[in-house]
Order: sequence, then C-alpha cells, then structure tokens
Amino acid sequence: MPLDLDVVLLYAPPWNGPTRFSKHHLATYLTQHGARVLYVEAPLTPLGIKRGRSFVNDLRQSLRPPRKVAHNLWVRRHFLPVPYHAATSITSTRTANRLGQRLLAPFLKRDLTSLRMRRPVLIAALPHAADVAPYLPKRALAYHCADDYANVRGFPNTLPEVEADLCRMADLVITTSETLCQARRWLNPHTYWIPNGADVEHFSEPAAPAAELDGVRRPIIGFVGGLSEWVDLELVANVARQRPDWSFVLVGPASIDTSGVQSCRNVRLLGPRRYADLPSYLATMDVGLIPFKRNEVTYHADPIKVYEYLAAGLPVVATDMPALRRLSHVVRLADGPEAVLQEIEAALAEGRVQRAAERKAEAARHSWSARFDEFVRLLEARLACGS
Repeated sequence: MPLDLDVVLLYAPPWNGPTRFSKHHLATYLTQHGARVLYVEAPLTPLGIKRGRSFVNDLRQSLRPPRKVAHNLWVRRHFLPVPYHAATSITSTRTANRLGQRLLAPFLKRDLTSLRMRRPVLIAALPHAADVAPYLPKRALAYHCADDYANVRGFPNTLPEVEADLCRMADLVITTSETLCQARRWLNPHTYWIPNGADVEHFSEPAAPAAELDGVRRPIIGFVGGLSEWVDLELVANVARQRPDWSFVLVGPASIDTSGVQSCRNVRLLGPRRYADLPSYLATMDVGLIPFKRNEVTYHADPIKVYEYLAAGLPVVATDMPALRRLSHVVRLADGPEAVLQEIEAALAEGRVQRAAERKAEAARHSWSARFDEFVRLLEARLACGS
C-alpha cells in the first residue's frame, strides 16, 4: 500500500553533492512509495565563509522556500548563525547547539506550514536534531544513525551527550552497523540494525567502460567514493609504489590532503564524476579497493561502496572491518599494506569474470528497496503503537 506519510529528514548531506549517501536513497524510496518528503540539508554556518563565492550562492539559496526536485520531494537548506562545531570552545558546547536549533525551529515550522505538513514523521540524520525536535509538530521521531559521529572530525566532544538524548527521545533508532546498534540499544530498546545497501539495478546493468580510462595501463585498481579522513591514502601510495606496473584510479571528491598519492606516477585522481556514470568506471576496473584506516569511525562503518562494487561484479579488496566480515565469502579482507597487496594479487589471479555471478547474487540481497522495506515496517509498527 502507498505510504500515507509526510516525512522530514533532519539534517542530510547536500542533495546535489558529488556523492550519494543513504539519506538520498531513503528520500527517493519514500517518495516512490507515496510519502511526501522534505529533505533538510545540514545547515549553512558562518564557518563556510572561507568558500567565498559558493558560500554566497548557498546563502542566497537559504533565503528561498523549499525547492521541489522531484515528485513529492522538496529540498531545503537554512543558514544557522550559531554553529555547533569543534572549531572553538564556545561552538563546541551543548548550549551552542540548543541555541542554534532553537533559532532554526520557527523557520522549519514555516516550511512545514508552506508544504501543509501538519504532523510529519521526523527522521534525524544527525544527532544535532535532538535539540530542535521538541519544537516541531510530529507523529513520531526516528533516528537513522549511519556513523560513529562522535569520532568524526569537526564534531564537538559534547556530541555523545546530544546523541544519547536523541536516542532516548526517539520512537525508533535505526543503525547501519551491528556495532552501532549494540552501543545504542541500552539507551532505547526500539533500536534495530539495518545495514546499508546499493542501487543494485543501477550498478549491475552492463555498462560500457569509461572512455576517460582508455589507454590506462592494466590492471586497474579502483576506488569510487569520497576521499575523506578515514580513507588511507598512505596505504594506497605504499601499494602503488610497490607495483609501478599497476594503475590506481581514484574517483570522487577529495576533502583531505592528496599530495602523497599525487607523487605516484601510477595513481590517477579523477575527482567527482556523475552518479549516472559510475557503473562505467567500475566496468573499467579489475579490482575495487576500500582502503579505510583502522579507527573508531571505520570500526562502526558499513561502506556503501562494497555493495556497489559487488553489484557491478567487481572483485573487492578491503581493509578488515567488522561490518564486512559477514561478506568475507565475496570480499577479500586485509590488514596492512603487505596483506592488501597480497589480496589484490590474488584477486587479479582469479580474474573479474570467475566469480562475478556470485558477487552479483550477494549484492542482490542488499538492495536499498529491501533495506527500506524493513525500515518502514518498523516505523509503521511504532506508529501503530502510538495511535
């Protein structure tokens, strides 16, 4: 049956950003199943002024009403004059978040009124929403926890307190890894583990190899995704130097220093590419690499890219992470440069075609549709309890 719901996502990655995250897929799924969705991006703050002209453009956009980007889907970004950020001792306080969210509440309520959303379901994408939820009309509050945010750079050391409050007040808590679930269930018994997934149909369809990579020396070891603080570029550089006859292709936006890999002649940094074109890049690669650092963030991570690689039939070599161990029958896990090198060599020796059908069959079990069917089932059960 169609979902008779109004939903507000608070606060999600930029809708038109270079990378698609779980919140993008969740919003799309909900609208495709009949819900009306207001997708509220993480607020713009004065800390972004260093971006210059793009900040000014974003600021102008924040003065406009929600923009409709698809059927039943609106996107909104607000300006938040009081940032909650680790930049200073003042902006790191819980008071900063309480004040900032209190200032945002009237503007969010105005958005709801303009879209005639009288009692929406609020889905918090970041813990910050704990301090605005009490001021908004709602049928229910859910928290979709996709990362160990307390250990992500830029988030204040008071964030665990905020997140704990959000977990306690939520009607439903969904986490994307089992370890995240275990750490939060003691705060809320209605906490469930629903892993990440992939747009399996998009990545499993046959795609012509990316013309941009014509002539690149094979084998091609590839990475598709954001080059962020948890990506181990030192590991990539180490392996690349040991195998100068291999090509390493990194596709995605970079938010960290990439000089270490730029010095390697056999490493290509392509920058972000359109989501629609990513299957073509995966079709060109011989091995998909997930070179994550071993830290608190990645310990709790469930990388979306593993499901995308598998859907494309691509052999996968990844840093050993708890969330990937259940996929060890189709993913080669390694710890350290030497082990990664050995696993890449084993994957190349096996070849891309050998077990492609097995990898694609595994990916088919991890579609976003299956994931969010479970999310909605749990949400509707909680709504029924509250009716």
